[in-house]
Amino acid sequence: MEHHDPLSGFDLSGWREKPMQDQLVLAVVTALAAKGGEAIITGGGSAFARLYRFLCDRFRANGSGTASLEAVVTGPGDTERAELADAIAQLLTVDPELRPRLEALWSGARAESAASSGGVINQFSGTADRVVQARDIQGDVSF
Repeated sequence: MEHHDPLSGFDLSGWREKPMQDQLVLAVVTALAAKGGEAIITGGGSAFARLYRFLCDRFRANGSGTASLEAVVTGPGDTERAELADAIAQLLTVDPELRPRLEALWSGARAESAASSGGVINQFSGTADRVVQARDIQGDVSF
């Protein structure tokens, strides 16, 4: 099965010139540009909506960045994406403990995006002696 990344197609070449931007920040900004408006419109518990709300809350607490986030979600252009990337990078600099939460939210959004495009997502975290993950089982299964 060929995997199609539904978030591909955004030109990030201008951002790569900025050494301070890491891959997590670029991925989050690109996802919000692609899916953020949809997440707000549909609301609810989508992973993109959780990612958006997390950043809204952090920007409000920090006192800046909210306008950049809104601009990307409503009309994502290169300038708006670059400003949001800078704002997220600043958040992570001010409070490095936000990174694990942002990574987890991004992971969920990425998995949701792939699953909604017909992909198969198998995720496991933690410890176990054995893990079995399956899809489309026809017939009996015994262990």
